[in-house]
Amino acid sequence: MVSKKLSIIIVLVAFCGGLVFASPQDFQFKAPKSKAELEQVVKDQIDKIRGTTGVYIKHVESGESLGFDENRRFQLASVFKIPVLLTLYRQIHLGKISLDDRINFEERMKALGSGLMVSMKPGLNISVQDLQLLMMARSDNTATDILFQMVTPQAISDYMSELGLKNTTIDYDSHQVILAFLGLDPSKRLTVAELGQVPASFWTSKECLDKQKTFESSQHNTSTPLEIGLLLEKCVKGEIVDRGTSDQILETMKNHTGAELILRYLPYLTEIARKGGSLVRSGENTVLLDSAVIWLPEKAGHLIICLWGNDLKEVHYEIKHKMGVIARAAYDYFLEKNKKGS
Repeated sequence: MVSKKLSIIIVLVAFCGGLVFASPQDFQFKAPKSKAELEQVVKDQIDKIRGTTGVYIKHVESGESLGFDENRRFQLASVFKIPVLLTLYRQIHLGKISLDDRINFEERMKALGSGLMVSMKPGLNISVQDLQLLMMARSDNTATDILFQMVTPQAISDYMSELGLKNTTIDYDSHQVILAFLGLDPSKRLTVAELGQVPASFWTSKECLDKQKTFESSQHNTSTPLEIGLLLEKCVKGEIVDRGTSDQILETMKNHTGAELILRYLPYLTEIARKGGSLVRSGENTVLLDSAVIWLPEKAGHLIICLWGNDLKEVHYEIKHKMGVIARAAYDYFLEKNKKGS
């Protein structure tokens, strides 16, 4: 039996839990009339955020972009699932893996944090197609870690390098990230039951706090808003393997859940492919990110937005509001500038 206190900890560190966001009708938005006005909106909101923030925004067709600390490395949380997904589809193209391949689900495969599979009974014979959908649509950590080991971290690293990414490191699976974030040894794959046996005094010990700080300053599972934005742009342009593969990836990413910062104030039924990520301590996000491709209406093209925060000291609804305002300003500016009508 896991203690109530530990159960709370496990829930808090879950990647990308379901969140409710406000209706855009609750606010009045004034579209920026120039890039300078948009930049000012972004800066005004960033200045209000207590933490380290990175922003990258690009309109694909025009090439117009703006960024704030877009080359800074951030802890990715569940956003690391984007490189996993892209590498999976690369290996499918190479014939190493098929979406029809199946694995027998075992108890030992269960990962900490978000998703459905951690609550499922062993014995399920599940396809790669279902695993990749669970990874993105439910941010399922167990599905992610099965795929992570299937494609291998070395293949992910090699493919990111091939795509031109120089500041992206994906070397931990979801389970390892959570253990390291908690201040535990990521090489020891503790189960939920084993975590329940960790002495309560450990969580406030100097050893635990020092290990947490070490992880936060490390490069494990880190990237930059610019480089993840580049991956999304390559999908839009059909450059991840080919047009068909890139479209499959985007279709998978249209099934999404979690920390919807970008969608928060966008018009209802906005077409979007996205992946968010979060890590939480003491009931609030210390890591919160969102990365997306938006299909602008009125033939206005595609908008890439990456809104990232690390080391946050924010109430969750406040940070979502501030980042949501940035996303809406970018949406309105690029729509108005690029719309072509019917």
